[in-house]
Amino acid sequence: MITARPTSLSQDKRLTKGERTRLQLLEVAAAEFAERGFQQTRISDIVARAGVTQPVFYQYFPSKQAAYDELVGMFAQRLRQAISQARLPAELDGSELADRIRRGVRALLAILQEDPNLTRIGFFQVAAAEALKDELVAMIADNVRAEQQAGLFRTTIPADWFAQSLMGIIERFTRQMPDAAQQQALAAFITDLLLDGIRGPDPGPDCRPDRQPPRQAS
Repeated sequence: MITARPTSLSQDKRLTKGERTRLQLLEVAAAEFAERGFQQTRISDIVARAGVTQPVFYQYFPSKQAAYDELVGMFAQRLRQAISQARLPAELDGSELADRIRRGVRALLAILQEDPNLTRIGFFQVAAAEALKDELVAMIADNVRAEQQAGLFRTTIPADWFAQSLMGIIERFTRQMPDAAQQQALAAFITDLLLDGIRGPDPGPDCRPDRQPPRQAS
């Protein structure tokens, strides 16, 4: 399971001063890009907010584009890793199925919520955001196909459609910015919805609400 990274790694005392400065610039750049967009953000805005000079910025990044690309790449890689680690093992016990899926969904929600600026850039703002989502959908579909072959899920469910549905659910809830408690509840809800659906148990053909009881003979 992917664990959420600290709110600000730039304050980690185990890092060198240079490492903290670099991370601070990335965090500040993410906030500026999220608020202003790439085109409207200037390096002068970033360094002013970070409390450093432009020469300091250029010690770590050759350009504004380089900082932006690193943020987007870091965000995308963490999502890829989460989905890769979410694949269910073929030998998984049935009683563990729901819990493993719930943890995988919650890991995705946590990544998308722990840094709203980074999520806004990488998941919604950048031109390549849709391509990233398509890539993640393909990864999820590959997971589902492997899990179907292992006998964990029905093979009659189209893996691609399932993956598209899950991504749509995740994307929509991400926009609502759920907190940690809500993420846990949402992960349980999404898991139950995908595993069990919304329809109640079939009571049988003779007990369905739309079936009229037989008339009594007069």
